[in-house]
Amino acid sequence: MGLDELDQFNLLEERIESLIALLSSLKDEKDSLEKQAKAREEKISSLAKEVEGLQAEKELVKKKIAVLLSKIDEFTG
Repeated sequence: MGLDELDQFNLLEERIESLIALLSSLKDEKDSLEKQAKAREEKISSLAKEVEGLQAEKELVKKKIAVLLSKIDEFTG
């Protein structure tokens, strides 16, 4: 193997090591993004349940107000 071939081999080795490092970095970033996405999905789910609860509570309050207004109408009518 000549010096030129050895230089090319070393260059190839460096590029492969660089690619491996890049792939490793990308994998770590992907894992981190997946964790963030899962946390956000859980937060969205939690907020959606909270909104449903608040909407149910709002409907209950509306019904109670309607009943109270009806009683006022009976009393004053």
